[in-house]
Parts: sequence; C-alpha cells; structure tokens
Amino acid sequence: MKANEGRARGGDILTSTAGRDTAHEHPAGLTRRIRREFEDIRYAWGDQAGRMGMLGSALILLGSFGPQTLPNDNLWRDVPVLGWFQTRAGLIAGPGIMFVGVMLLLDAWLRLRPGAPGHRPLTRGTVWLWSLPLLFAPPLLSFDAYSYAAQGELVHRGHDPYREGPGVLGDLFTAQVDNYWRDTPAPYGPLSLQLQHLIVDLTGHNAYLAAILVRIPAFVGVLLLSVYLPRLARITGYDRETTIWLAVLNPLVLLHFVGGAHNDSLMLGLMVFGLWAAASRHLVWGAVVVAAAASIKQPAAAAILAVAALHAWRSKGWVMPTNRELVRPVLAAVGVFVAAFVGISLACGLGFGWITALGVPNTIRSMLSPFTLVGTGVEWVLVQLGLVAENAVVPWFQRIGQVIGLVVTAWLIWRFKARHPVRTLGWILLVLVFTGPVVHPWYVLWGGLFFAMTESGLRARRIAVWATVGLVIYSVVDASTRNYPISVSVGVLASLALVWITSGHDRTLAPNRVPGRRRAERGTSS
Repeated sequence: MKANEGRARGGDILTSTAGRDTAHEHPAGLTRRIRREFEDIRYAWGDQAGRMGMLGSALILLGSFGPQTLPNDNLWRDVPVLGWFQTRAGLIAGPGIMFVGVMLLLDAWLRLRPGAPGHRPLTRGTVWLWSLPLLFAPPLLSFDAYSYAAQGELVHRGHDPYREGPGVLGDLFTAQVDNYWRDTPAPYGPLSLQLQHLIVDLTGHNAYLAAILVRIPAFVGVLLLSVYLPRLARITGYDRETTIWLAVLNPLVLLHFVGGAHNDSLMLGLMVFGLWAAASRHLVWGAVVVAAAASIKQPAAAAILAVAALHAWRSKGWVMPTNRELVRPVLAAVGVFVAAFVGISLACGLGFGWITALGVPNTIRSMLSPFTLVGTGVEWVLVQLGLVAENAVVPWFQRIGQVIGLVVTAWLIWRFKARHPVRTLGWILLVLVFTGPVVHPWYVLWGGLFFAMTESGLRARRIAVWATVGLVIYSVVDASTRNYPISVSVGVLASLALVWITSGHDRTLAPNRVPGRRRAERGTSS
C-alpha cells in the first residue's frame, strides 16, 4: 500500500523540458517551480504546433474587437486600428480573422495529439502559450463576464443579487449586460459573487476592466485543471498524455474558460482538485474543496460521492471497497461537505437566496438541450393547430427531461457504486447537462473533461474530437450572428474549413495503449 501511495502521490503530472521522470524528486521551492514553468513555455515554443496555436490565439484576440464580443458602449471605438473593427468593413473582417485563428488553434491542437508523427511530451507550457493572447481579449463568445462584473457591483452597493438584477445599477455596469439578463437575479453560489465583488473593488469600479479581470479566477481554474486532472489520471490508471491533450488543451476549454471567463472553470478546477485530494491526501480535504467548488456553482456537489469512493479505495490500498465499507466514508464526506458549504455561505454573508434563483438560466430556450428542442418543435406544431398557447408545452418537456436525468443518475450510482468513481461522475454530469432545460457549449465540459480522461477507445476519442469541433463551430457562428448576415456567411465557410481540417486528422486518432497501474477506475487492485 505504501509503495502504491508513493507512486500515486509523487508523480509530476507534466513532463519537464528534458522529458525526465520527476516522480521521486523532492518538492521544489517557489523559485524553482516558476523557473520550470518558463522552461516548459520555452519547450512548447520549440514545437511548430505550439507556435501555430499561439498564432491562432493572437488572431482570435485581434478579431475580437468587434460588436460580436463588445457591448455597444465600449472604450475601443476611438482607438486607432482596433476601432476600425467596429466600422462596416471591420464587421466582416473581425469575425473572419477570428475564424482563421480558431482554425489554426484547432489544427495545432490536432497535430499535438498523442501518437501523431513527431509527437513530443506535452507540457503546461502549451497552456500558457495558447492562453496568453486570450487573457487580453474582450470576453469571448458570451457576454456573461459583463454580468459577473455587474453582479459584483450589486454586492458592493448593498443590493441582494439573488433578488435584483443589474438593471437597478443604471450605469455602464448595466449597459454592458445583455438585455436579456439585466433584470434577472444571479443564480451563482455566494463564493462566486464575493470573488466578483472583490474584483470590482480592485478595479476601482471600472465596469469594462472588471469584466476583463473576472477572467483571473477562470484562468486559475484552467491552471488547476492543468495540474490536477493529469495527476488524477495518473492515480486512477488513465493515460496522462491523452488527458492533457484531449481535456486540458481542448479548444473549448481555451475559448470558453480562458476567453469567455466563465465561472464554470473555477468550479471544475476546484472539483478536480478535491477529487485528487481525496485520492491522495484525505477525505476531509477533498470534501472541503468540493464544497468550495459548489459555492462557486452548485453542480460541483455531484462530486461528493466520488470523493467518498476515492477515499475508500485509497484507504484499502487501492482494492475495491465493499458496499458496507462505503457507508462510513459517504456519510463522512456528505457531512463535511454540508458543514463546509454552509460555513462558506455564512462567511460570504449573502445567505441562501441562490436556491430561489436556480431557475433563472431556464428562462431562455436553449436549442442545444434535446428536451427543449423537441418541446419547442412539438409546441410550434400544436400552436399552429390552435390547440395550445405559446409556452404551454416546453416547460413540461423540460420537467420530463429533469426527471429522466435524476432517474438515470440514481441508476448510475446504484449500478457502479465505487467501481468507477471518476468515470461515473463524468457520465452523471453529462446526463444532467443533456437532460436539463438549458445547455451551453461550456456546460458540456462539466462531464466532458472526465469523459476525455476515462474513455480511451477510438470511438470515444472520435466522439470527443468531433464534439469539440461541432461546439466550437456553434459557439463562433452564434457569436457572429450579432453582426451583419455576411458575417454569418463567413462563419459558415470557416465552419466547412474546420470540418475539412478535422477530417484530415480523423484517420490517425487511434489512441495509444494506456500504460501503468489499474486503479479505482479499472475496478481491480494494483
């Protein structure tokens, strides 16, 4: 057992510049760690695909200074060059340049796949290279970051963000928010709102700068993923290289978590950190971290059973625990989680108003949600026949979807119990997303990251790659619809190019064999 724990705990999750195994090195000091980050960045820069991906990110940055990403009232209108992107010619050029950047980024990502010709070990340096230009871009592909900034200002001015929307502010904070969300309360956890409050205060209540800097906690989430998701893969017996490539470097992660600054990023980063802590340290640490993740966004609570199961595996020396042996860690994990979550909520001073605000996202009709899509189609037919009124059918389909999601989730828990903790968690999150009333592209990453790590077959890899391409296309084309129709035409042409690029790589997607230990996810002892 001790030997197993030593290997699981000590493995450095990203290969260093020299490609050496650092599994048995002593923990490095802060200076040494920073130096190694720069070494990894230099190593990533030495790869042509790494440089191509950074060029793609830089073009995305350049093309983002248009109305498809900026509010009508923005500070870039009078800036030379950048202001041109908000002229009639720029309305076409901006999305065009952004699409070229997305194509380069996607092509670079596919060229870095494990098993590709000339493949070199992946490092966190590539994450830094591809993220750096996006850190300076306006919020990409969504206006949510502007809502985050406004919600932080609401907290500062003493408003209850769970009862009032940004519309009560009546200034630039309000003007930046999408019209649809100006009068809706915040559905997020109290820790997320207080982080937004802190960022607004640090910017001196500058509305636009606050919307940019809410990217900081989102990028922290990406860094947590880059550190602890491959490390979790190592512990549970999955391929580290595939996890880094398919999950961490995934263009959806970069575009929506780094570029879009969604708080889902920090939620997932903390969730993965909590799973790793339970598998390598102690149940209490894992449960507390998952409680913090749920205080950012509530779906993270689904991870608490996986925390208990991973701890049970570790306690038995990576032998699968019996059902009876699961009772104590489950009760302990849930108890610690509830106590920590309540404690964080009370410390944040915002109460539990998020419970009544959970239905806010459901007020839009998301055509990526299967049940909302089908319900909308059925409702349209019945309305045309004069049998029902508008909005009479869709809510019923949404409720049916949610009930089905809960039933399938219960079945997954009962069927697999502790046998595949992380894999089962990934499927639970995917089920809850696709049976829910609203699906945004970045929601798929909740369970998609675990799917990318745990499903190693060729079919699963193809599903992950083509899902990434499809959701990238949807996201960028959807953002371009805020411009003139010709921008959508540019988007369609670029989409065809993305499909063509992916098709060229599809035949060589066969994964390597997964080496190493067979841990909790394999259902056997080491």
